[in-house]
Amino acid sequence: MPYPKNIENKLAFNQITDLVSARCLSPMGVSYAHKVRFLNKFDLIERLLLQTKEFKRVLEERMPFPDQNYLDIGPWLYKARIEGIWLLEEELHQIRLTVQTFLHIAKFLRERNGLFPNLEALMEGLLINDLVIRRIDRILEPEGKLKANASPELSKLSQKINEKETEIRRKTQKLFDKFQDLGYLADNIGVSIREGRMVLPVLAEHKRHVPGFMHDESQTGQTVFIEPSECFELNNFLRELQLAYRRERERILLEITDQLRPEIPELEKNLQRLGLFDFVRAKALLALEMKADMPLLSRHPSIHYIQAYHPLLKMSHDKLKLNTVPLSVSLTKESHIMVISGPNAGGKSVCLKTIGLLQYMLQCGFLIPCDSASEIGIFKEIMVDIGDEQSIENDLSTYSSHLLSMKNFTEFADAKTLFLIDEFGTGTDPQFGGPLAEAILHQLTRKNAFGVVTTHFSNLKNFANHTPGLLNACMLFDHEALQPLYVLETGKPGSSYAFELAVKSGLNQHIINYAKNKVGDKQRKVEELLVELEREKQHVNELRKRFAEKEEKTDVLLQKYETLTTKFEAEKKQMLKKAKEEALALVSEANSKIEATIREIKQEQASSEVQRKARTLVKDEIQLLRQEVIEEEPELNESKSEFVASTGQIQVGDMVKVVGQETPVKVLEIQKNKAVIGMGDLRSTVALSKLERLEKEQPASKKQAPKGIDFNAKMQHFSSELNVIGTRGEEALKQLDDYLDDALMLGMKQVRIVHGKGYGILRKLIRNSLKMNKMVETFQDEHIELGGDGVTIVTLKV
Repeated sequence: MPYPKNIENKLAFNQITDLVSARCLSPMGVSYAHKVRFLNKFDLIERLLLQTKEFKRVLEERMPFPDQNYLDIGPWLYKARIEGIWLLEEELHQIRLTVQTFLHIAKFLRERNGLFPNLEALMEGLLINDLVIRRIDRILEPEGKLKANASPELSKLSQKINEKETEIRRKTQKLFDKFQDLGYLADNIGVSIREGRMVLPVLAEHKRHVPGFMHDESQTGQTVFIEPSECFELNNFLRELQLAYRRERERILLEITDQLRPEIPELEKNLQRLGLFDFVRAKALLALEMKADMPLLSRHPSIHYIQAYHPLLKMSHDKLKLNTVPLSVSLTKESHIMVISGPNAGGKSVCLKTIGLLQYMLQCGFLIPCDSASEIGIFKEIMVDIGDEQSIENDLSTYSSHLLSMKNFTEFADAKTLFLIDEFGTGTDPQFGGPLAEAILHQLTRKNAFGVVTTHFSNLKNFANHTPGLLNACMLFDHEALQPLYVLETGKPGSSYAFELAVKSGLNQHIINYAKNKVGDKQRKVEELLVELEREKQHVNELRKRFAEKEEKTDVLLQKYETLTTKFEAEKKQMLKKAKEEALALVSEANSKIEATIREIKQEQASSEVQRKARTLVKDEIQLLRQEVIEEEPELNESKSEFVASTGQIQVGDMVKVVGQETPVKVLEIQKNKAVIGMGDLRSTVALSKLERLEKEQPASKKQAPKGIDFNAKMQHFSSELNVIGTRGEEALKQLDDYLDDALMLGMKQVRIVHGKGYGILRKLIRNSLKMNKMVETFQDEHIELGGDGVTIVTLKV
């Protein structure tokens, strides 16, 4: 049993159940919300969580789950148990609507073909049929009124009553017209109904002139309502019919109630499950609002929360559009007790309550706001000591109440217990409270209990630092802005920042200095060391973050380089293939021309020997040309690297490649099991296990084929400007042709030709050549400030 009895109030779990109750559709669902209790059976907890998770999916995907007519028919079922009692039309109508809702739920689950097995399990053991609905439909209209033909007798009576009412209405209207003409009736008032009978509105001074029975009078007494004597017999007969109708109606209702009585036990079961569906639906609705999920469950006690939130704090902050800092914390068998320290208002107590509330919610079958990768174990008990439990009636002071809690903790806690203690050791003289708290913590450690405590006591921080099973943690603090960050960091204790917060609050510096002098040198140095340690830790974290960003950027650049290299090689092969095709086309064209020449020679009747020699010479030339074109093209289906894989230990200066990549890089530095590699200005740190050593490939012994065009070299040395100033005209035109060929091959769109002004002869030669060049789209003078007509801007047809 969780300790203390009011643990749900201390952890604010009662607010969670209130939120669930507000989302229920029926009193049955609210009843389930108020009956929620802490569970420690793994299978039961898992089943409850899976039910809520499945219903959450129903809501997320907007499936048409029935959400109407969750009515509490319990009182009507209890009433129907009594012999001789009949249910009224409205009560029968509510029973019909409730059974219809339950049948719709059964149909919804059946149509999903096992998609929600845990919700389907709620229907097990129930008899689901529409017998009750069919029986009620026989006597009630869809809106809940008794049918006029519910029985033959009732049908006859209904017809007679209608006929008699029509006759009385006609007779009364006739008398109304008569006495109105005589001036006996009040103006603006027609035939009225009093005590179920039609009456005339007669002026008080003429009431003696209208024979009949006076049923009522107006508030002023000026008008009296008289039933005409001529209608007495008709109304009496109508009354007899109405009484007979009532008896028949009661007989019918009694008969249907007797028919329903054997179905009451099954109806009560259905009503119970309907309330359970309502409760699960409310939990799923709340889970959606809290962004809650189902973590991984472990049968063994442990805690591993990832990105967890205090649900009430998160919902409150979301409404105010404030940020909520998530909590990540772990308690394992090796580190099962966490000692949290840090400044006041830094979030220690919120952290403690978050852990307690989430664990309590989970073991009550509620989804919790945390990452679904979190893994939570099941505890047998939860014990908390939060807040002030002083009691005047029981003669308990604040510290006495804490000691009473510690007595229960040390006696009943075990390896399956989770305990939470806020402000451990406070409430008495720190000189004695600190050691006593340490002794209690030592006892709980020996019992292998799991727990979280918050404290400002230095001896508890030191104890946690040197004791196996204990773990120090602190709430981070911005020492420059003197503001808490609400971030939990494990592995080191935190400072209370008492003097820093005092300075921020505006307390007189003289008072603060006086207090500092009262603190022992050793304690002050410890606090200063903690502050400095936290400052250094923040600096290191910042450097680590920047380094990680740079490393990530380097990896992106390397990947980009690999992609561009692969793309360039593909384009290079495509260009060479195209060049080969064009060259072969030229060869074929030349061959055609030569064949034509030979035909002309033959037609001129040259000797056969001359023809044979000419043809042989032509074929040799064509073959040689084809061979040269083919040899200039590198292998299209092979990619020969300058380096090949090699074995041996990697050392500084070696060429290596990252596993899964092809780009060779150089080892610049080795740091233990990591290496700093570089390529140009790029640097990256990679584990040695992810590197593969390379070495230069040995040249083949056979004669190497002539190399093709080196596009890399041409691209590296190519300039977008050609300067021919001082060059002779013939040489300048040759340089121009070669330059434009290279520009076209490299895909350049625009180039500059610098020829100077002078007498304009060189410019004229160059521009005439450009006019004749089919690959030149346009050319024009450079801007006046950049050379004017001494420079020609050439745009190529790329």
